[in-house]
Amino acid sequence: MARREPTIHNPALVVTCPRCRCVPGAPCLDTRGSRLKDGRVHRDRTAFHRDREARRRA
Repeated sequence: MARREPTIHNPALVVTCPRCRCVPGAPCLDTRGSRLKDGRVHRDRTAFHRDREARRRA
């Protein structure tokens, strides 16, 4: 059976989180090491993704 890559529903999950250092594709963790609720990510990660996309398009 062919291996399939997981579907990423949140575009910010494509980059590494600068705050909690979670790898691309992994959800962000809080200070205790637990996943954030409802697949949320840190604002820093979202901003980093937007900046990266803007630089790529320019």
